[in-house]
Amino acid sequence: MQDHAVTFGPYRLDPRRALTAGTRPIRLTPKALALLSFLARRPGQVVTKDELFGAVWPDTIVGDAALVTCIQEIRKALRDDARRPRYVETLHRRGYRFIPTPVASADRGPSAAPVMPEAEASILVGRDDELGQLDDALARTHAGQRHIVFVTGEPGIGKTSLVRTFVAEAGQRGDVDVAWGQSAAHYGASEPYLPLLEALVRTGRGPSGERLIRILDQRAPTWLAQMPALVGPAHVRELRRRTAGVTRERMLRELTDALEAVSDTTPIVLWLEDLHWADVSTIDWLASFACRPEHARVLLLGTYRPAEAMMTGHPLRGLSDELRRHRHCREIALTPLSRSAVTRYLSIRFALDTNATEPLAEEVHERTEGSPLFMVGVVDDLVDRGVLIHADGRWTMRAGVPLASGIPKNVQRLIERQLDRLDPAEERLLEVASVVGADFSAAAVAAGAGVPDAEVEALCHGLARRQHIIRGGGADEWPDGTVASRFGFQHALYREALHERLPAGRRVELHRRVGERLERAHAARADEIAGELAMHFERGRDVERAVRYLHTAGRVASQRGAAHEAEAYFTRALALIAASPSRGSLADLEADVRVALCVPLIALHGYGSAAVETCARQAKTLCDGTGDPRRRFAANRVVWNASLMRHPVPQTLGHARELMDLARAVDDPARLALAHRALGTSLKLAGELREAGDYLTKGIAFADAVADDEFVVYGEHPGTICRAFAGWAHALMGCVEPAARLADDAIAHARQRRHPHNLAFALISSGLVYVFLRDAARAHDIAVEALALAGEYRLPQWLSFAREIKGWALFQLGEREPGIELQEEGLRDLLATGARTHTSRMLANLAESYLLAGQPEAARVHLTAAHAHREAHGEHYYAAELFRLRAQLLAARGAPSDEVEKALQEALELARMQEASLLERRATALARELAS
Repeated sequence: MQDHAVTFGPYRLDPRRALTAGTRPIRLTPKALALLSFLARRPGQVVTKDELFGAVWPDTIVGDAALVTCIQEIRKALRDDARRPRYVETLHRRGYRFIPTPVASADRGPSAAPVMPEAEASILVGRDDELGQLDDALARTHAGQRHIVFVTGEPGIGKTSLVRTFVAEAGQRGDVDVAWGQSAAHYGASEPYLPLLEALVRTGRGPSGERLIRILDQRAPTWLAQMPALVGPAHVRELRRRTAGVTRERMLRELTDALEAVSDTTPIVLWLEDLHWADVSTIDWLASFACRPEHARVLLLGTYRPAEAMMTGHPLRGLSDELRRHRHCREIALTPLSRSAVTRYLSIRFALDTNATEPLAEEVHERTEGSPLFMVGVVDDLVDRGVLIHADGRWTMRAGVPLASGIPKNVQRLIERQLDRLDPAEERLLEVASVVGADFSAAAVAAGAGVPDAEVEALCHGLARRQHIIRGGGADEWPDGTVASRFGFQHALYREALHERLPAGRRVELHRRVGERLERAHAARADEIAGELAMHFERGRDVERAVRYLHTAGRVASQRGAAHEAEAYFTRALALIAASPSRGSLADLEADVRVALCVPLIALHGYGSAAVETCARQAKTLCDGTGDPRRRFAANRVVWNASLMRHPVPQTLGHARELMDLARAVDDPARLALAHRALGTSLKLAGELREAGDYLTKGIAFADAVADDEFVVYGEHPGTICRAFAGWAHALMGCVEPAARLADDAIAHARQRRHPHNLAFALISSGLVYVFLRDAARAHDIAVEALALAGEYRLPQWLSFAREIKGWALFQLGEREPGIELQEEGLRDLLATGARTHTSRMLANLAESYLLAGQPEAARVHLTAAHAHREAHGEHYYAAELFRLRAQLLAARGAPSDEVEKALQEALELARMQEASLLERRATALARELAS
């Protein structure tokens, strides 16, 4: 093979001359050319480093660096990827291997070669609609209608993968011929008709090459004369004599005539790639071909980047618009992949289980914004870093390894090439924009860059019009009257690459300047962008302002019921304080943040969570140290809240009385409303129903006199809770209509405030009013709504109560087995949160269900546990019901009448002492039933 040229892929290698792609020479240094030729003579074989050194550097001692440099040069020339090689493969510690099987070719005639790019190990997802459009175009081509389709999109969007998949499938059916040519980036003058000549040369070397050459010889001799690789030297000389003095018009007409003739027997798919780099002559032929009225079974597929064409003023853009206007072509503009497409890609490539695929797909999609090239690059990077591991025939994810780790090198190279084309002024402004955010205002960039707003807007509008790196996004009007255009990065990775270019000190300065400008512009309305300001001041090393805005952002998130986000803001603020050398001066801020953190912790983990109590006690220590009565009240309130569900009622009642003293000292209606809610709740649990009702009723009056935003920080509205718990007290005291009215009012009150935690609280508390009143249908409906709400917002404590209430209602409505199961599940879930309060009531209702279901032993176990809990926890509001159920159970088991009577008497005495008329009537009804 040493004396012959070889072909592989779109390339032809002549060891004595050069490497070419069609008629285009590919430059290689002499050593790189010699190295590639040596590898190509031994296809499929492993060639050691020593063999390569001996063949390419026989009389010179060189190191590995020389070999590696040549290999890199070859890969760059062949557009090969070391990680997914098509031509030259590295075998670690062994050497190198030339992958394709080359075909020897004499200089005199055609040789076989692929007519399209070799298929890569790629997976096409999310392009079913686009493939359908191409199939439709091919069907029309079969019917004799010439068709032009432009597939457009930004770099890496998957144009080549889409068309490759389409032509591969069309080629497998055997009813089309495919010709492929590619334009190349050039500097200075470009070779006329380059992609067309490449396509013809490749096809001439393929299975139908003889027929193509014959038709070219007859109908397009000016073209065949440009392709010496397809015919011998003598024929070329004869062709050039025949075509002397050729004109542009003849060139354009001849190729179209030839393609029409070739397609008489078999339709042709002519794929021209990267037309944004095409020479003007190729564009002229496209225009000529598109406007011919004759039928032709030719489907011309062109891929290009609109932004590149617009940026360079390429004539293709105008031609495309003109052809679309006259319906001579269609355009398929590719958009980013959806998250479901990314999920599909991962499922096909790795076959991970669903629990691993879904979160991975979400993160990959968020990081790459659906760019297929970026997606593959990020996923390949995960494989390279060992996050995704292949072992024992299957893929698994390694735990504890961060998924994001900078920009993968292959993606970074693509981005850097695009950024390098920017004007220096554009690059500087985009670097500042990368500090502002993924979406940014021109005014914020101007503040960071120190240039006029108008200059920034002009440059950004120019970039956006070219669809290059950024896009337009409407306008901003800031509270101070500033009006400026908004823009956004096409991909987060563009922003990340620009951000990484900035020196660390410059980044800090820019973040601080942008933050200060935004702060001035929003002034009293800075809360609206608190999260954004916190980010800038944190990165600008202004810890105090960062913490203040994180605190504000957390409070806003709490107000919106976004407990997870609120927790994240507050936790970040505490981390900044802990790391600050001036932590002592931030003590007041830390106290406020710790108090505020208790609110989302309660929503996420329940009042009985150990995390809530720990945070509350830390807040109390800090607030007591400040001496500020308002801070002391706030901290003592969260301590009472933590105690409410976790500790015995007497302890909780003590905290409530202390809270009331603090509220009276401050003499503030909002705090008095909260204190009345706390003391009324604790008295209710202790069984002091009349006094509890009084405090709760006063709490309603205090709360209604205060604006709602006074209670934002607490995550619940005392007006809601006081209504619901007053309904409890009235229900147990036998005031049925007022109890139902208060319960319904509590739900309506919560709905108006639109806070998920507050509404869940109202639904559960009011639902229990209907449990007391034995209205199973109403309790069931409320529980169903509470379940949906608590499930949506992931509120575990309210989920447990909702299950218990729904279970009780189902049992009462005749679905006994599922009803008991749900009651048991609700109790287990509540205890899992760390809560203990209300356990005696839940156990008592379960005992009653078991008793009515004919399972007295299960009833006995649960009732015994209820009595034990009541005595240990001091939870007395349901005590009379416990003794009534004891009497009922004793009677069912045939116990002596004096034991039954004693239990009934205890129930009646407790009910009368607590003024729990509802429970007294139940005990009385049981006594009458047993007596009869």
